[in-house]
Amino acid sequence: MEDVPIEKSGSILISVYKSAINSFPYFSIKADNENVSDIAYIIEDTLKMY
Repeated sequence: MEDVPIEKSGSILISVYKSAINSFPYFSIKADNENVSDIAYIIEDTLKMY
């Protein structure tokens, strides 16, 4: 495969918390810019099914 130059578009931070009451996981997802916000929404929708 040919080497393709790449550059970073952004970062997504995912934090996972657990409720002390019911042990359910809670997720906080933060995109650092609009370039990756669509991907952050997909991750959020996927984790909601967890």
